[in-house]
Amino acid sequence: MIDADFDAAVAPLRGGLRLHCYRMLGSSHDSDDMVQDTLLRAWRARASLDDPTRLKPWLYRIATNSCLDELGRRRRRVLASDIGASTPGDAFPPAASIDDAPWLEPAPDAWLVGAELDPDARYVLRESVALAFVAALQVLTPAQRAALLLRDVVGLSAAEVAGALDQTAAAVESTLHRARAAIETKVARRDPTAFASATTDGAVLARYVHAIADADLDAMISLVHDDMHTTMPPSPTWIAGRADNVEFYRRMFARWSPGDARVVPIGVNGQPGFEFHRDGELRAIEALELRDGKIHRLHHFMQPSVVALFRSG
Repeated sequence: MIDADFDAAVAPLRGGLRLHCYRMLGSSHDSDDMVQDTLLRAWRARASLDDPTRLKPWLYRIATNSCLDELGRRRRRVLASDIGASTPGDAFPPAASIDDAPWLEPAPDAWLVGAELDPDARYVLRESVALAFVAALQVLTPAQRAALLLRDVVGLSAAEVAGALDQTAAAVESTLHRARAAIETKVARRDPTAFASATTDGAVLARYVHAIADADLDAMISLVHDDMHTTMPPSPTWIAGRADNVEFYRRMFARWSPGDARVVPIGVNGQPGFEFHRDGELRAIEALELRDGKIHRLHHFMQPSVVALFRSG
């Protein structure tokens, strides 16, 4: 396969490979490096691809093993709620940043363009990139994560997954069973379609935009779900439950005047998100999950690298 033929053949799969590496690693920045590593490995081994129609499983096997090598060298990605107890709402301002923690990172919706899933996949595209799903994946062992993603997200056959992981079909089935059970437990046994359902309630999102722009505490309080979580990476501070979130936002809004802050709608991980601007400067990227007409999860990513990623698209 000559250079031009190879590039043309892999081009339609690049977007899907990037999302696969992102799900495996929980890092939007590392995923690009893994795609480059995958394509370099594939180019060097191109003579071993006997059947060009098997390009997809062949590339995903290489990408998965590249990610498994990387996972063997570092800690799993986390949200603050994965590493410590929640903080009382009166603990304001948030604790100092822990910049060297392996924080879970969001991904821009631009990455979803042209990245289609196989019809045999268990999850549709937006479910498979929801931040809650990517966070849940990180609690799996690397082998469980790989098996679940290759089978239920990429849509490879059981035989193809076994080949990719150099396991027997029986071993893959056992690994996959444990992975599915762990994911179900992590997301409170809700149906997979819940990742993408009721997440585009325009009225709720408009109320949030208004609450921030007008520094309207009552409007913000009306959006707080009984089980709301607010996280603020790279700060380890996270707030759980209605009472503590109400107190946290009460103290935050007390420092604001109308016009001090604003949010601009964007897509984050296939779900509602916002650019958060303060004093005319883009300060953070927010990912929201809505439930029952309120904000159930609000992740306020303040890392400059995450802000830069969304700026560039």
